[in-house]
Amino acid sequence: MTTAVGTPLVAVEGLGKAYVRNTVLHDLDLSFHAGRVYGLMGENGAGKSTFANILSGLTHADSGRILIDGEPQSFKAPKDALDKGIAIITQEQSLALDRSCAENVFFGQLDSRLGFVNQRALRRRFDELRDEAGFAELRADAIVRGLSQAKRQQVEIMRALARDARVVIMDEPTAILSIAETRGLLDLIRRLAADGRLVLLISHFLEDVLAVADEVVVLRDGGVTFAGPAEGQTPRSLTRYMVGREVEIDHQRPAEIPADAPVRLEVSRLTRPDGVGPVSFSVRAGEIVGLAGLIGAGRSEIARAVFGLDQISGGYIAVDGVELRQPSPRRAIRHGLALVSEDRKRDGLSLVHSVRENSSLVVRRTFSKLWFRTARPEKAAVREQSEQMSVKARSIEQTVWQLSGGNQQKVMFTKWVMSKPKVLIVDEPTRGVDVGAKAQIYRIIQDLAAEGIAVLVISSEIEEVMGLSHRLLVMRRGQMVREFAWGEASRTEVIEAAFGDYREDKAEEATGGK
Repeated sequence: MTTAVGTPLVAVEGLGKAYVRNTVLHDLDLSFHAGRVYGLMGENGAGKSTFANILSGLTHADSGRILIDGEPQSFKAPKDALDKGIAIITQEQSLALDRSCAENVFFGQLDSRLGFVNQRALRRRFDELRDEAGFAELRADAIVRGLSQAKRQQVEIMRALARDARVVIMDEPTAILSIAETRGLLDLIRRLAADGRLVLLISHFLEDVLAVADEVVVLRDGGVTFAGPAEGQTPRSLTRYMVGREVEIDHQRPAEIPADAPVRLEVSRLTRPDGVGPVSFSVRAGEIVGLAGLIGAGRSEIARAVFGLDQISGGYIAVDGVELRQPSPRRAIRHGLALVSEDRKRDGLSLVHSVRENSSLVVRRTFSKLWFRTARPEKAAVREQSEQMSVKARSIEQTVWQLSGGNQQKVMFTKWVMSKPKVLIVDEPTRGVDVGAKAQIYRIIQDLAAEGIAVLVISSEIEEVMGLSHRLLVMRRGQMVREFAWGEASRTEVIEAAFGDYREDKAEEATGGK
């Protein structure tokens, strides 16, 4: 594989960006050619998203310039970048939730007469584009609010295609996708490049990048540490460019659990009104139990039901033998449950508040006397716990939105660990964090288990749950289908258990059960 030659479709010269005293990008000189896939990698805070936001007009560079087809450009807003054929699909989706898929895809392009849109023509255009993208299950009239995160992302991708974008920037597109959906997206990326588009893929999943990229650009502390062909690179070599050192995530056998370790969490025949269940499992003190399965298998739904966020229609939940009646988050916390949710930005953290305010949220009453908060003990407790969690922030008064994804995730752990839980449920613990932060989060989970906390880990990364868990439970279509002890199963066996009879079920549905 050779590097493309000729005039690049996109180039940046001397690109620089700083926020207050924090320099995010240092005089970048890069070029990108049409018809190729570029993987953009680096640790959280390396400058990847800032670079993508500058290219797409979401923010402005302090120095340097952008060239399209060799011509200097000045993007004052995202519309300016769109007019030049640059579309971005960000981690924070920007869809109108109460509108249909078709309306979102063709927003700003709708043909109307006397204020009315030709719905038939709209559906026809949508169906043609959907088939081109390979998103067979999307319906033109489906309301976006009712879609899964993965399906919403497909709508975002279709919107970029509808604008006939020459440059498609994807920021962590596979973070919320199942294995099958990830494969489909990678196939789509290849087709986009084959059609002459330039694809800039930002991802922490190094294997995904190497599977599809022609070229790789690695950033560290706002500068380029590697730019060249993807051929010949490995996850280890890319990690070295990203962090400046070797980072080994070596999943060793978890520490033995005492034979008399009590059952901390017991779930028996739990069912939900949406059809998930019945599900039964238990987690002992000091044990890490992993929950694997395809997206939509019911893993997060079980976590939310146990914590009382969603209603249950039957079953039994107990912590240390005490039944949790009519589960609610308030009762769950009182019984010693904690939930690190899968979407830290939506329901895990308040991004506009400080590290201190987020960390002490659950235990704030313990720092109050006669309805007045005692600031000094609160600050001391948050500072101590943040140090134990290796949260990197200028101070505990820094707002959370200014932190990297990995540090935001560690603030979530801090918040719940301060409540001294008996049971910790962790949903997608390392989503959207870099390889260095992953290793730290794994250590945090293992240390908490060593303290006697029962840990339930839910993850779409099979190697993650296989490596961390004393026992691995596999869910399929709302039920538990397999259980593996640590080291008992291969990745292939777990995937087969997750798909299981699903293929047979689909075949049975197609043949009417014959």
